[in-house]
Amino acid sequence: MPGQGFERNSLISTVDLLAHNSWVSRTRKDARQTRNTMLELVRTKDGTFDLFLNGNLDRSSVPEQYLNNELCVRFGFCGEEYDSILREVKEKGRAEVRF
Repeated sequence: MPGQGFERNSLISTVDLLAHNSWVSRTRKDARQTRNTMLELVRTKDGTFDLFLNGNLDRSSVPEQYLNNELCVRFGFCGEEYDSILREVKEKGRAEVRF
């Protein structure tokens, strides 16, 4: 509909999208209001994981297959960051990350 924003057949450039979304946070780690947050991941005896935010239990008994959803999707710790956190938990039983 003409005069109501984008035309039906108009193209939006990647630059326009990046400029538009530059202030939008996709994860808690990247959010401007999130500062000095402590994320702690603890491996439990049954092999699942408990997730604490600032000392408060946030998620309990998370299976390893869903851990990526918690750390990467929710908090933005993906790729090498995710691998590093998981490695520390497997070696020490827990990992702490401040962001």
